[in-house]
Amino acid sequence: MYPFCLLYARPNWLHRQKKYDKMGAHSKITGQKYLPVGIIAESWTEIMGISHEYHSAPRRRTGGGISGKLRLAGVIVAILLVAYAVTAILEKGTAAEDSTPQTSAGGIAQNILAPLPMQGETDSGSESAAGDSGTVQAVQLESFGPARQTDGAYTIKAYDASVIRQPTCGQVDLSYFSDAAFLGDSLTVGFSDYQINLSGALICGYTGVGPDAIVNRAAVKSPTRGQEVALDVLAAAQPKKLYILLGTNTLTTLGAADRFLAYYGQMLDELRQTLGEDCIIYVQSIPPVRPAAAEKKPGLASDVLRGVNEQLAQLAASKGCVYLDLWETLADGEGNLKEMIAAPDGVHLSAGNGYGAWVTYLRNHAKYSASNPWIMGSAYSAE
Repeated sequence: MYPFCLLYARPNWLHRQKKYDKMGAHSKITGQKYLPVGIIAESWTEIMGISHEYHSAPRRRTGGGISGKLRLAGVIVAILLVAYAVTAILEKGTAAEDSTPQTSAGGIAQNILAPLPMQGETDSGSESAAGDSGTVQAVQLESFGPARQTDGAYTIKAYDASVIRQPTCGQVDLSYFSDAAFLGDSLTVGFSDYQINLSGALICGYTGVGPDAIVNRAAVKSPTRGQEVALDVLAAAQPKKLYILLGTNTLTTLGAADRFLAYYGQMLDELRQTLGEDCIIYVQSIPPVRPAAAEKKPGLASDVLRGVNEQLAQLAASKGCVYLDLWETLADGEGNLKEMIAAPDGVHLSAGNGYGAWVTYLRNHAKYSASNPWIMGSAYSAE
C-alpha cells in the first residue's frame, strides 16, 4: 500500500498552489491587480497556505505523475512475482504428493527403484488380510521388517591362503626343532633317508599313507622303527611342535579332495586331543609337482592342488593350527615344482637343494615366541 499512499496522499499546498495560479491568471485576463474586496494580502496568503518564502523561492518542477506511474508498475511487478513464487511452491508440493510410493494389494510399493525388504513373500499375517469376500487388503509399509534370511540365500567369502598363511618371522636356530615331530608320507621319510639335520626331531614318515591311516590307527611302517601306530608314537613323545605334510599320495586321482579334507579335519581333532593345547600344530600345504608328473597323476595338477590348499588353509585356521604355504619357496611362476629342487620323478625333492629350501622356509616361518632360539642378526634376536 505504500506506493499508493505516495500516489494519492499529495501535500495540500500543491492544490492550493494551483488555486493561486488560477487567480493570478484571472488578474492577467481581467486586468485586476487587486485582490477581492475585503481581503488583504497577508490574510490571502494565509488562506491559501502559502508563505512568503514560497513566493520568493524558485518553483521546482515535480515529477509526481511519472514517479507515481513507476511506483504503480513496480507494485504490480512485485505482486506478479510473489504470485508466481506461491504458484511454483504449490505445484511442487502437489508433484511430491503424486510421487509418494503407493502400496498395491500385494504389499509391494510402486514408484521406487529398490525393492522393499521381504517383498515377494507373504506370511500368515498377509494371508489373513484377505477377507471373506475374496478381496486382498493393502498391506501398510509399516508392516515390513528386516529381510528374512534363508539357507543358501547368502555367502560369506573366507580369507584365502595368502592371508591365513604364516608370514616370515625372523629365523630360528635348528635347535628349535629339538622338541618337534614331523608327521607325513614319503616326502617326510626323506628327512630320515637323507639324514637332514633337525636337531633330533621325531620323524614319523610313512610311505604311501594319508590322513585316513592316522585316524583309523592303522599300523604303518617306519624306516627306522618298524611297524607302529602313529598316534601312539606321538602320544608317547608329546612334542611341543608338530609339522604335518600329507596329501601327495591321496590326491593322485581326481575327485579325492572331499574325502581327503574330511579325514584331515578328523585327524587334526585327534592330534589336538592327544597332544594338548600347548602343542603348536603346523599344517603344511601340499607341494607342487613337475608338469610331467601331473600328466600321469591329474589329481596333482597345479590348479587342482591350488584349490585343495585353499581349503586346507581354511581348515587349519578353523582348528587353531598354523598354516605354512610351501609354494612360496617350492613353486615356480607357473605353479609347478621348481626344476632345480625336484627329484627325477618330479614329485619328491632333491636331497640337497630341495630339502635345504624346505628346512630354510620352516626356520623363517616359526610362530613367534620370545623364547624362540633366534639366530644372531635375526629380526627378534636379543643380541
